[in-house]
Amino acid sequence: MRWKTNIPNILTLFRLCLVPLFIVVFHSEEGMHWFAAFIFVLASLTDVADGYIARKLNIITRWGQLMDPLADKCMQLAVIVSLFIAGQLPFWYLMLLVVKEVMMIVGSAFLYSKKTYVKAHFAGKMNTVILFLIMTLLLLVPDMPDALINILIGFSAALTLLAAVSYLYLYFVQDKQFKQYTPDRKGE
Repeated sequence: MRWKTNIPNILTLFRLCLVPLFIVVFHSEEGMHWFAAFIFVLASLTDVADGYIARKLNIITRWGQLMDPLADKCMQLAVIVSLFIAGQLPFWYLMLLVVKEVMMIVGSAFLYSKKTYVKAHFAGKMNTVILFLIMTLLLLVPDMPDALINILIGFSAALTLLAAVSYLYLYFVQDKQFKQYTPDRKGE
């Protein structure tokens, strides 16, 4: 199927276009957080829709496999950094999520170049859902009490680390995929 008629890819491209719109709206006038939250939720819904449509209609493309998670990461980074700039997130949490997202982008690009695709699993999906809920709450309730923010981001941080360890274990230990990308010590 041609790219121009591929609805999931069009939704992914639309989601990428929502990233700068989110940034502009979030950092514009006060009181626009509701509209920024709407943009974020819309982007998240298009993520669910494009994945469902691609699987249901069997129109999965390599472009979509690379760009779909990239669009997600770009939106998540835009929201995370914006919330930090607004003083709603501590620096350590920002760094944890930025490092995680950048590692996922770089790792995905590396695996894509090796024609390898790592499927999402339960811990990763739960982490995404929890992160989505927390970011949405912070967008909708910018003056949330610090104690509640700390509980939410602490839970999210623990889930983020659990998901990272789960992916590393599943990919490098259980499936022993890492051996494909490391130099053979015998030949050195």
